[in-house]
Amino acid sequence: MIGTSSGAEQSTTLRPASVVHCEAGWGWTVSERERIAVLGTAEWDHPIATNQHFVVTQLSREFDVTYVQSLGLRRPRLSGTDLARAAGRLRGGRRDGFRRPRPQSLTVLSPRAVPWHSGLGSRLNSALLDSRGGTWARVRPFDLLWTFSPVTYGLAGDAPIIYHCVDLLAEVPGIDRRAIAEGERQLAGAGAPAIATSQVVADHLSGCGFGDLRIWQSTAHVGPFLEAGVRPAASRNAAALYAGSIRTDKVDVSLLVALAESGVEVHLAGPLSEGGADGRAALARVTAAGGVYHGTLGAGELAQLASQCTVGLIPYALNAYTRGVSPLKTYEYLAAGLAVVSTALPGVGAVPGHVWREGSVAGFVARVRTTLALTDSERTARRALAAQESWDERLPEILAVARAEIARRPARVAP
Repeated sequence: MIGTSSGAEQSTTLRPASVVHCEAGWGWTVSERERIAVLGTAEWDHPIATNQHFVVTQLSREFDVTYVQSLGLRRPRLSGTDLARAAGRLRGGRRDGFRRPRPQSLTVLSPRAVPWHSGLGSRLNSALLDSRGGTWARVRPFDLLWTFSPVTYGLAGDAPIIYHCVDLLAEVPGIDRRAIAEGERQLAGAGAPAIATSQVVADHLSGCGFGDLRIWQSTAHVGPFLEAGVRPAASRNAAALYAGSIRTDKVDVSLLVALAESGVEVHLAGPLSEGGADGRAALARVTAAGGVYHGTLGAGELAQLASQCTVGLIPYALNAYTRGVSPLKTYEYLAAGLAVVSTALPGVGAVPGHVWREGSVAGFVARVRTTLALTDSERTARRALAAQESWDERLPEILAVARAEIARRPARVAP
């Protein structure tokens, strides 16, 4: 169970020393801090920060953390985007050169695995990952596995596990549904506590058999947006911003086109080719209608762009995948002082005067147009709302959960 532990560690209990590996060669350093392994579903250097990046950053304040990048849950396609991604993994960096800052106590590892997780692929990955010289040997020993992937190939060993589920993974296009379902069944059967980022995801996990379950709605690193959000309303353009991946399995491009064609000034920022999708054709439709694309921006640059606008857009398509999404950008927009207009996503809650959900193209366009005008009182109220939902505010709970689960690990008795 996730909770606060009051028991003191006995003198005969040995915790594994923290061993920090270097990607190029075996440079070992030893620390007395307890170690957490985090198994992700994203690359550390992904240009858009996710729940995984924020949780790892917060955990690294108290623990030595090894972040294992995605095992490749989505089957690759013979496309330029997937081939470039694979080449980037081999080079040890992204093609676009983006490098996310790494806390001093963080080690990032790329697993050696094939992106097929059933049948022969599963057996091959077990051999690759859990062999004497495989990735798991480089990660172990550790005190806790915090996993965002239900497919773990036995990484935890006898360490406690927390399953942090941020999406309905089985609904992501191209992912092996059977592997996800089997992994979640095993984790639930082992009694692993679970964290869900929306009520829809929590209901799914409950149906899988997870009994120890809590909901952490997605929040954001709002600091840069709060700083930029001081820009007064009078110095902003009456404009709308969509910040995020431009991918047709997630974004209803017709909403952005309709907005631009109605005369609304539309700005876009984010990667075009993520998750195997190629967003270039979708972007071309929006820019042809008058939209302005700013490329992929860092948090500071994006915050500055947001502070020049008045409305933040969540134009997500409604499908089986997005039904479980809880967008981080909701709080980024609010922190910058923007009104937020979303489609009718279950993971976005309406807030009178600040956040709206619309169920049709006409309703979406009309709502954006009526919220373009911004007052300084609205800007101030929205920034106050966002300040309550930052990762810094959640830090004590994250650390408490980790400490409590580490305390459940079987003691290692000194010889």
